[in-house]
Amino acid sequence: PPPPPAPPAAAAGAPAAAAGKTLPDTSALAKAKAVLAKQKALAEKLKKLKNPETEPKETASEAPEKSGVGAPGPGGAAQSDAVRRALEVAQRARAARAPQKASATARDSAAPRALLLNEKGEEVDEEGNVLEPRVGGGVRAVSTFKVNAKTSEEKRKVDKLEAFAALRRETAAEVASSADANWVDPSVSARRRGGRAEFKFVEEGTFQKQADMTRLRAKYGAAEARAILSREAAETEKAADANSTPLGRENDDQKKRAASFLPALPAAGAAEWWDAALLSGGKSYGAEVLREKITLYVEHPVPLPPPAGAEAPPPPPQPLKLTKAEQKKLRTQRRVAREQEKQEMIRQGLLEPPKPKVKISNLMRVLTDTAAADPTAIEKEVRAQMAERAEAHEDRNLARALTPAERKEKKLRKMFEDSGGSGETHVRVYRIESLKNPKHKFRVDINAQENHLTGVCVVIEDGFCVVVVEGVAKAIRRYEKLMTRRIDWSSTGGEDDDVGDERTDDGSGGKRNACVCVWSGTTASPAFEGAFRFETFRSLVSARARFKDVGLAHFFDAAEGSVAAADEAAEAED
Repeated sequence: PPPPPAPPAAAAGAPAAAAGKTLPDTSALAKAKAVLAKQKALAEKLKKLKNPETEPKETASEAPEKSGVGAPGPGGAAQSDAVRRALEVAQRARAARAPQKASATARDSAAPRALLLNEKGEEVDEEGNVLEPRVGGGVRAVSTFKVNAKTSEEKRKVDKLEAFAALRRETAAEVASSADANWVDPSVSARRRGGRAEFKFVEEGTFQKQADMTRLRAKYGAAEARAILSREAAETEKAADANSTPLGRENDDQKKRAASFLPALPAAGAAEWWDAALLSGGKSYGAEVLREKITLYVEHPVPLPPPAGAEAPPPPPQPLKLTKAEQKKLRTQRRVAREQEKQEMIRQGLLEPPKPKVKISNLMRVLTDTAAADPTAIEKEVRAQMAERAEAHEDRNLARALTPAERKEKKLRKMFEDSGGSGETHVRVYRIESLKNPKHKFRVDINAQENHLTGVCVVIEDGFCVVVVEGVAKAIRRYEKLMTRRIDWSSTGGEDDDVGDERTDDGSGGKRNACVCVWSGTTASPAFEGAFRFETFRSLVSARARFKDVGLAHFFDAAEGSVAAADEAAEAED
């Protein structure tokens, strides 16, 4: 059906719109043409840049003119000929590399094509033409793995390097064969790269040979020195040659060389004292060995003491001294370790887990439902467990308790042990004006025995007394307190003893009785053996002889000379 008629308003406005259109301006057309021309010129330039083979190549004669390298200079025509030949060689090298580069680019950019086979199983191309069979038959191998691609790439690099090396050799040969090789620009300095720094070890004897040569040259001259060295080298080489000496013979140099490698055997000297009994002469090892003296028994030599001047062995390592805090920390760590080990054994089933420690205070918290059901029975059971734990505690304490003998030994060890561990003997020397009082004499004797002291009390008739005691430091300190503080030496032993400082007539010549420590120190070992004892002498000479017998005469001299000091002290107190 025909289209519907247009509305009258639109039909009337069409001529008016057509009449309103104007023609384009000529200046705008000219600008558009200029822009199109520039675009075309840029497109041509880009095409030339993409395809450099389409540009006209320079000839060998034009290249030197542009670069200015081959300009004729002082070398003349021969120099320009050499430059021309070098440029020709470089052009040939570029031409040889161009096909390889193009083939490599094509090979890299080309994607593997699909394999097409005909009815006979032969490989064909897209047009159906049968392709030539591959080497060894089968399908052409295409490297898809990285290792194969890497191998092919390395092969191409090797080929390029070989081609470059061949071209370099050819260029060098042509340059060397030229009549005049002065074609290199002297203003350009060719800098050669030095080799890598390496260790260069000097052979043994190099500097020794140089020193010998210097000495010979200074003494005989250069020519004579070279002759001498060459003659010595020939003799050395001849001596080293095994074929130069007849079979079964050795020259002197070979004998000396063989002897230098063998250790020198010691000469047969005098026999040692432990081997002298087994030799016939008993003086030298060259004598005959007495076989009858060699039996199946082993003779153990007597150990000889070290010489007197030998150094003493180093002291043993001392135990580490710990503070109270460190000792407490160690005890805590040991207790935690024991508890962890016990818990581990319980987890492994090696020990039975302990029962809950139920007390009256935690009865309802531990046994909630059971305690509420029958509290009387539960309380009775808890009290039985508490009694059992207390009894076990007492049993453990009783098992750890010491026996009477062990307790006595511990007490003695505590009283008389050497706390310093030095092993020295402490010594005290006392002078007592009189021991007429039996109480004083008893206390001096019994305290020395109870403190395990050794020594002697020398009593001189109608004179003073000298007491020498030896023992450990603790016992000596207790005895020191007895002699200087606890005994009242001014008492006479009667019922009406004066406590004051009055002088008494006790056989000491009217002097006041007193005890003075004459000397105190340490010795390496005790001088008296056995228990403490009393000895009485009539005179000072016999008493001093008793001390002299044990090497302690100076103790008696010190006690005898201390009387002046005692008198001065008494006068000062009065």
